[in-house]
Amino acid sequence: MLLLFLLFQQSFGQGMRVEGVITDMDSKQPVADASVIITFFAGGEYATVTDSLGRYVITTKVVVPDGDFPLQILHPVYYPSNGFVHVTKNCKRDFTIKKKIPKIEPADTIIAILPPKPVLEGYATNNLVFLIDVSASMNAPEKMPLIKESLKYLVNELRPTDKIAIMTFSSQTKEILPSTSAQQKELILQTIDGLAFGSTSQGGAALTAAYKNVEQNFIQKGNNRVVLISDGLFTSGEKDFKKMQQTITAGAAKNLSLSIFCFGKTTGYVDEKLRKLSVSGKGNYAVIQNAESAKVHFIEEAKALKAE
Repeated sequence: MLLLFLLFQQSFGQGMRVEGVITDMDSKQPVADASVIITFFAGGEYATVTDSLGRYVITTKVVVPDGDFPLQILHPVYYPSNGFVHVTKNCKRDFTIKKKIPKIEPADTIIAILPPKPVLEGYATNNLVFLIDVSASMNAPEKMPLIKESLKYLVNELRPTDKIAIMTFSSQTKEILPSTSAQQKELILQTIDGLAFGSTSQGGAALTAAYKNVEQNFIQKGNNRVVLISDGLFTSGEKDFKKMQQTITAGAAKNLSLSIFCFGKTTGYVDEKLRKLSVSGKGNYAVIQNAESAKVHFIEEAKALKAE
């Protein structure tokens, strides 16, 4: 054990140094007093505040390997930014953040109450296939309940022209909701409530079936997308992983996208593998641990393509 520790220490030296500049997304000006937080491991949260030039520097005293680590950027007048940052021994990482629009209500002014603008106005018609891991490990408060809540939120925002299908996989793949118009919200919501658990995850065959589904219901100039939801690595080995990558790459050539959302805690190895698959599918990858984050990511999937 001591020998392993010494080798690890020699490999990664005296910790990591991450520095960069935080700027306003619109004005391109530096943002002072922004909190930058990087979590290198459970309980290992490093934070700093940007100076007047928007600069930040985070230096660890502990030894951590190169990899992707959770990042937060917080500022009272900007929207919070959450994601991952790839950290190497000494690296420079710049970020932009979006300023909140202040509400201005002048005195003695009559404010017209207008109906809210539909969330998906201006976006392409959706053909979404949700492929959901229902293996036994998904039976946890931070997993399936969040998935159901977020799916319901998305369904209530979808338009009658949008379509959604729901497939599940564990030891076998099931289509529990064929591609259905979002006009049938009651049926879709009942299906979501009825999601049940299986045994082990067999992701390769499930992904092939999901791509077949989204291709059969293809919408010209639409957002044709598979959204795979799991809590970890659902392949049975490197051979299976490569076969899935081939399926995903072939789908991307036909304008079929793939996004992957991982619920619960993951490892760097799992993140790397799943991120590769989502990149091949020209989609998004995210690790989700709360309802607010889940709802944002789900609605962004439906806003992936602007209407022509």
